[in-house]
Amino acid sequence: MNLRFSPNRSFGRHYLYDNVVLDSLILRIGVENPVKSKVSILFLAICLTLMNAVPAPAHAAANGHTKALWVWDFYEAAANSDKITELLQFLNEQDINLLFIGTRKTLPDQPATYEELIRRAHEHGIRVFALVGRANWALEGHHREALEEVRQVLSFNTSHPSSKFDGIQYDIEPHTLPEYKTKRGSVCYQYIQVLKKIANEIALSGDNLEFNAAIPFWLATGENPVIVETGGEKKPLSYFVLDIVDTVTIMAYRDTAERQIRATQAEIDYAANIGKKIYIGAETNAPNGDTIPSEITYYNKGLDYMNQQLDAVTSYYSNHSGFSGVAIHNYPAFKAMAESN
Repeated sequence: MNLRFSPNRSFGRHYLYDNVVLDSLILRIGVENPVKSKVSILFLAICLTLMNAVPAPAHAAANGHTKALWVWDFYEAAANSDKITELLQFLNEQDINLLFIGTRKTLPDQPATYEELIRRAHEHGIRVFALVGRANWALEGHHREALEEVRQVLSFNTSHPSSKFDGIQYDIEPHTLPEYKTKRGSVCYQYIQVLKKIANEIALSGDNLEFNAAIPFWLATGENPVIVETGGEKKPLSYFVLDIVDTVTIMAYRDTAERQIRATQAEIDYAANIGKKIYIGAETNAPNGDTIPSEITYYNKGLDYMNQQLDAVTSYYSNHSGFSGVAIHNYPAFKAMAESN
């Protein structure tokens, strides 16, 4: 079975894709791990970073890399000027220089408020990405809904040329769908298709909007990596995502730098090889049973500890061309951590 991608036109860094010819698609869950661990180098890098991290609020943004924050609830965080002021103050205090702000169902009704947020954020040197996502957008019957989101952002940018969104992040997680359990190959194929449609929409617009996708960390190197076999070549699903989008945010939700690095090494190496960039995500929401086990969140570890670990991640990848920075999920929990600190 062969899955062929055929880029035929380019607009800046975006590609227009032909329709994918699906001779067939095999999705196999295996135990192969294409990345050899770098135990000694990794351990040394982390130890040296932590030894020099006293005190430890030295943030990733301070050394030229991105430090992003997810803010899903627009109304809670930025619905008026006072909330925008509070949000921007927090971003500055935490050295955040990239904001993922929720726009689904809110952007059409609040263009003036988004304009104020983006304008003021840009004055502080903070980039702003629209943030959208639903798992069922992976399915072909819902592709139109996914496309409507990017069209709204592109329309906003056309109407507000001096306060434009810098990018858009799609958080589509097809592995959470019931269909994924029984029709993985079909679901992943449809997911790849919607990403290509979004990339095409941006390319046709001529807008320099950065297309970012959030993905789980285990697609390439988890215990059961998701491997697509194409014409005798095996390739993790995450690599196909990187081929299409501009940047990827890996939800590397673990509570140590070493585990976050191990979870992202494969994709960052691949990104570097094709000229793409990756942000490494960290979780701060409170543990919640099986949904958020304690080992995937920094919530109970404290702000200083989290900053030390994220600094270690940044130090390890500081000269890696596939690394762009870190991202923290999400605003209410991170704010609570900072206040309790």
